[in-house]
Order: sequence, then structure tokens, then C-alpha cells
Amino acid sequence: MVPNSLKATKWVDEGLVKRIRGVSFSTRVSVQFENTMIHAARGILNPLLSDVHIFTDHKAGAQAGISPGYGISLVAETTSGCVISADTAVSYARGEGDTDLDDDRKDLIPAEKVGEQIASALLGEIKQGGVVDSTHQGLLFLLCALCPRDVSEVCVGKLSPYGIAALRHIRDFLGVKFVMKPDASTGTVSLVCLGSGFQNLFRKVS
Repeated sequence: MVPNSLKATKWVDEGLVKRIRGVSFSTRVSVQFENTMIHAARGILNPLLSDVHIFTDHKAGAQAGISPGYGISLVAETTSGCVISADTAVSYARGEGDTDLDDDRKDLIPAEKVGEQIASALLGEIKQGGVVDSTHQGLLFLLCALCPRDVSEVCVGKLSPYGIAALRHIRDFLGVKFVMKPDASTGTVSLVCLGSGFQNLFRKVS
């Protein structure tokens, strides 16, 4: 059943990280690329948290498409139900008729460096606080703005350029303004808004 409207929320407690999950992926390269990324990422994360599991998803043959590459996605789950993520991918640009990849491969980041960078990026997202990572700030703000005419309060880390642009678009298109309360002690920002009262006016098709 499709709901008619969202519900206002108060989501300000990010909790503590209890586990980290992830998946590495690669296409048209050796599976050793994934193992190297995982080993490098775990080398940074495991001294801080023992519950770290990163799975592999290697594609070869017809399933792999025509673009060799690799990447990794990490997700930290907290005791309050928050999900903080970071991900990256490295790819060889290739056209249908291009068979010479030597020049492109020289410029790619080594798999070990990719694993170290993504683990550090995830720790950076956790350090800055907030109930979502910087990538999903705009989505959180939009959902709060689409709630009924009730007060929603959320807490995020340092506002990202994308999050700031989302706040401006929400103000211009929905007429919803957020009241921001920075917390100097934690570096987080609390945002409060009154929802626009948006409702889903769907109709069943007979």
C-alpha cells in the first residue's frame, strides 16, 4: 500500500558504530584487485572495530560488459539505526572499438590505495557526525520538507555543497525554510523545519 504522506521526525542521535559492511566489485580485471582493496581497507578499520565484513562481487565474461574497472562500497551501521556510507570506483574508459588499454591503465589508482582511501573516507564521514553521510544530506532535507505541516528536526555533520544547494532549491520550489543551529562542541548542525504538507494524490487504475 502506498502511503498518502510522510511523517515528521526528530532524528538527532547518530549513536555509536556497531558494525561495518561492504562489497568490493570488479569487471574484466583479476579478482586479486578486490582482495587487495579489502585487505587495505581492513588494515585501517579492524584496529578500531572487529565486526568488519566486506564481500566480493567479481564479474567476468559477458556479465562484465566492455569496461574494465573496480571499486568498493562501505557502510557503517550505528546503534541508533543510522547508516553512514562511502564508496568509490575506478574504471578504464573504453569504447566499442578500443582494444588498447595500456595508456589508460598507467593513470589509474592502485587497488591498495583505493582501499585505504575509501576506509579513510568512511572514518571521515563518521567523525563529522550526523545521522546521514554528506552524500545523502540533500535527500534527508527533501524528505523533511515533504512532510505534513509538522516540525521535523535532524542533525547532520558539516554541510556539504550539495546539501546547501538542496536547501536553496527546497526554499525556492517548496517554500520551506530550515532553521539551522550549529553546535561548536561537536561540529554538527541541527536543522528544524515545518513541512510543506505534501500529499500523494495517487489514484488506482482499474
